[in-house]
Amino acid sequence: MNSALLSDPTSKEFKEWRVSNLEGSSMTEIHIVISTMVLSYWCWKCKTAAEFHRSPTGFAGRGWSHFLFECVVFLAPMFLVLTDSYVYQTIAVLVAASVYFRWQIPDAPYRHDKWAPDPRAEEFSKSYIPGRVTAKPYLSIYRAEMMLLTCFCILAVDFNVFPLKFAKVETFGTSIMDLGVGSFVFSAGVIGIKAFLPRCTDGKLKTTSLGHQLKAGLWTAFPLLALGVARLVLTESVDYQKHVSEYGTHWNFFITLGFLPIFVPLGLCVYSDLRVTSTALLVVYQAILSLTPLGNWLENAERTGLISANREGILSFAGYLSIFLMGMSLGREILPDALTFKERRMRLVSVLGVWATACISYLLLDFVLGVQPSRRFANAPYCFWVAGFNSAMIWLYMLIEEDVDSKLPPKMARAGRPSGYDMPVIIEAVNINSLTTFLVANLLTGSVNMLVETLLCGSVEAYSILAGYTLLFMLPALLMFKSGIRLR
Repeated sequence: MNSALLSDPTSKEFKEWRVSNLEGSSMTEIHIVISTMVLSYWCWKCKTAAEFHRSPTGFAGRGWSHFLFECVVFLAPMFLVLTDSYVYQTIAVLVAASVYFRWQIPDAPYRHDKWAPDPRAEEFSKSYIPGRVTAKPYLSIYRAEMMLLTCFCILAVDFNVFPLKFAKVETFGTSIMDLGVGSFVFSAGVIGIKAFLPRCTDGKLKTTSLGHQLKAGLWTAFPLLALGVARLVLTESVDYQKHVSEYGTHWNFFITLGFLPIFVPLGLCVYSDLRVTSTALLVVYQAILSLTPLGNWLENAERTGLISANREGILSFAGYLSIFLMGMSLGREILPDALTFKERRMRLVSVLGVWATACISYLLLDFVLGVQPSRRFANAPYCFWVAGFNSAMIWLYMLIEEDVDSKLPPKMARAGRPSGYDMPVIIEAVNINSLTTFLVANLLTGSVNMLVETLLCGSVEAYSILAGYTLLFMLPALLMFKSGIRLR
């Protein structure tokens, strides 16, 4: 490659070279950085609950002061840790604030007769409706925070303030952006199972037919595939920089997302236990990669034909489908409304079991068999890492919600809570219109790169652009939420 082009930070070749052959960072560092997401939720939850208990009748969680606090507690830590600035200081502040607000929450009324029925459990069971799936705040916040992280990173990586150790690795290794891609798919799977759950119709629980599921899958897939084709056309027409080894010459993440809803009903048709289906698919896929020449071809082949040019996107789809199915398997356990308090709490054990299984599988593959994780191939260690990490995150969100909400009056055990208590407005808006948010973030990323030479920006200018970009990609979701509009 022309050395003059590689010395010019404004050239397409330099931008592509800059994010090539990266090795990522350690899992420990990744987990420490992303732990701030859970701490942000803990801080917000404790502060909101403390405010509610001080004045239950006068609580209003949707004012401007609450919105500003949400920006401070959710967005500011993301800026600081993802630019590798003040990571441990941010964690310390969030922990201290959370402990302070948690201390202000009064204990639940003392029960003199410990053997008497728990009034919260009685109210909880009374409000149960078979087949109903109510919103789970901990899931919504987990998904929305993952979306914010993903959207922030796709532009931040183009600035020098973003450490390249967090950017996607070339082949083998781990990074925050690698984890973000898999987490996006896993979280979509957790919610995606909702369409396949039994529904109460005329007093009976009924499941949808395979034909209806395929039709719904095609309906979901069409806009995603259209976005994938549109992205390809736009990037080629403006000669936009592209990391070819990420998905291939023509393939992109929207195309991967688009094919998932089509194949999921077929996977359910083969075998109903999604844990078995996803694991079997991963075992077969990893065996093919490790025991046949396909792995070497995938890594080193020339891009001479359509399949070879897009081999990463085509073959890694098996791994992403497994991640999606693992997410659906977890969603099947935690998404339906629980009948009793005990059943709801036992879900903490179920999620912990998923985490333990994924961790053991990862350790076996990486440290015993010597297979390193690869987001590029979406191989088995990568998929188990994603599943284990996301299960642990969901477990922590569940634990925080269970702890703080245990102080609520019995009648609020399942529902009846005031607006703004369960979810911040930023999080709820992004969660309801997550795909719209992701699309807007991609369009803004392209626009910024076309208008600004990001690698020439100083720290202040970079932070200013990223702050404006973050507010802009959230703005459509906030406006639609305020207007009662829900797309996807």
